[in-house]
Amino acid sequence: SHLPTIKDAVALLPGAAEGEALTAARAAVAEALHACLHEISTRDVPPDERRQVDVALSADASSLKGALFKALKSCALHRAFLGLPATLEATRLLLAAAPAKGVATYIETDLCADIDTCRSRQTLGSVRQLLDALLGGGRLKKDLGADLPPPHKKSCRTAANRALRAESALEAEERVAQVAAHREAQAAAPRVYEMETDVRLEDAEAEERRREAHGAGIDALFARAKLSNAA
Repeated sequence: SHLPTIKDAVALLPGAAEGEALTAARAAVAEALHACLHEISTRDVPPDERRQVDVALSADASSLKGALFKALKSCALHRAFLGLPATLEATRLLLAAAPAKGVATYIETDLCADIDTCRSRQTLGSVRQLLDALLGGGRLKKDLGADLPPPHKKSCRTAANRALRAESALEAEERVAQVAAHREAQAAAPRVYEMETDVRLEDAEAEERRREAHGAGIDALFARAKLSNAA
């Protein structure tokens, strides 16, 4: 489990002074958290283990805020958030209270840049699901606790539209590739031309006539032999 590593890294934050020490401590937290999220994104983690991680991360979300926000920049980590509902909700609430400029940098600038390099339709689908959850996921405003401010919503919608366009572009590329592969398969298959077909039919018919003539000749010989014997 990555939880002990994450807890150890978080424990170093209060003692880190400003400057390089604090930067290094925050980087260690982000590295540990992102390793955990990457494993959940790429491996079928058992539900019980995933719930354990979700409870621990959501309870410590305030200390993990910077690392959670950085994780939002990476398309590859978004699937993990979908499997950690409490952590996702805690991240949404933290995001709602964050400055609009920082949210725009994480979502509109950094995430959109990562979307442009993503080559997985499944991953892009996870990105859109996550952004929808950050926007409230269709829940009533009174049920959200804290709604994202308008600038934050704009950033999320911009990234969601970017992911949808990228997903559609990949789907179109796949269709073009499928058509090209089908054409190549047709070109590689042996072709039977009309003339060749006609010649083969003519040969088959001629062979059938030869067999019939041969059979008729044998029948005639037997008939003559019977006549001779009768005489």
